[in-house]
Amino acid sequence: MYKLLLILSVCLFSISARAQDSYFYGYVKDSITELPIQDAHVAASSDDTSDYTNIHGLFVIKAHQGDTLTLLRVGYFSQKIVLEGGILSDTLHITMIPKTHELESVIVSSYSYEDYQADSVDRRRYYEQAIGYAKPLFDNANTGAGLGISLDRIFSHRQRNKKRAFKLFREVEEEKYVDFRFNPILVHSYTGLKADSLQQFMNRYRPSYRWLREHNRQVDLLYYINAKLKKYFRQ
Repeated sequence: MYKLLLILSVCLFSISARAQDSYFYGYVKDSITELPIQDAHVAASSDDTSDYTNIHGLFVIKAHQGDTLTLLRVGYFSQKIVLEGGILSDTLHITMIPKTHELESVIVSSYSYEDYQADSVDRRRYYEQAIGYAKPLFDNANTGAGLGISLDRIFSHRQRNKKRAFKLFREVEEEKYVDFRFNPILVHSYTGLKADSLQQFMNRYRPSYRWLREHNRQVDLLYYINAKLKKYFRQ
């Protein structure tokens, strides 16, 4: 009888613990720009569950009371949130602090050039694996973009599908380069804009990849932002 009661107690405790499991929603933003942070990794301390924030800084994760959420993002200090009491029934609002880099009294970015290069290499490896090249598709670059190209292989008549995949890859790399140079922390530092106003300004006056390549000095970009800021306030 005692053993039966013990088994029933364990089962009830297990069911109760599982009942506490739930899906929690969160929103992650930058402490300086107040913009959402994309691709932040969110992991719960139990059940080995995790998620990544989307373009709007939102995530959903399965966890229960007492769990600790750990947030990681390149260029930001890690953040830990304990799921306790009152916060369990509401959306979690989490702020991450960037590891900023300064240049001539202007905050440049939370994302260093080394981080950009490392991400570029990871994207290159992903595309090479997806396309199925036995040999490296890219050579070492000397342009500062982190990439070089074996053109004689890309433009082979037998590689048309791979050529299209490569075109997509180049487009992604160009967008990432613009994101790296024309980033929210730099624009905020120079303009003082935050949140929706900052996002509106960046969407409206986003420079092209070609322009940034032709104007690779930081001061060129600051002059560009200054000119667009005057236009923004006039409008």
